[in-house]
Amino acid sequence: MEHSETPDRLIFKLIYLLKRHTDKSATKYLSTLISGDFNVTHIPYFMSIGYDGISNHDLVSKIMVTKQAVSKTVKELERLNLIYTGKSETDARSIMIYLTDDGKKLFSAICEMADGMTDEYIKLMGAKKYEQLVDTLVTLIDFHEKRN
Repeated sequence: MEHSETPDRLIFKLIYLLKRHTDKSATKYLSTLISGDFNVTHIPYFMSIGYDGISNHDLVSKIMVTKQAVSKTVKELERLNLIYTGKSETDARSIMIYLTDDGKKLFSAICEMADGMTDEYIKLMGAKKYEQLVDTLVTLIDFHEKRN
């Protein structure tokens, strides 16, 4: 049987639908925490910065977007007082991005949201299947990263 003959199990469709559902849940949760100007498209940027900060260059590489897209989103997150930027202490040519205190609070809240969703998934499918799912997703991502 050709994989395309089972469109309800087509990987592109499944990943798209899962992303749409998780984005919808995250949007609902985030609306209780912060103004409407912060949205789910900011999460990959925001979570990649983390507690330790990240260089502008590493952020571009990590989330696989253009420098222009990173610059635009960084400005938006700065305007929301969730991040700040500064020169790297080890490389004056490099710009570092850090979470503000408000950003750290939001980061923790997003981690709690993710933990809650993980707990729900584990209840739904069991811990072993959940770990297998995560391992499989990591394997697929590594496959694509090595190809590029």
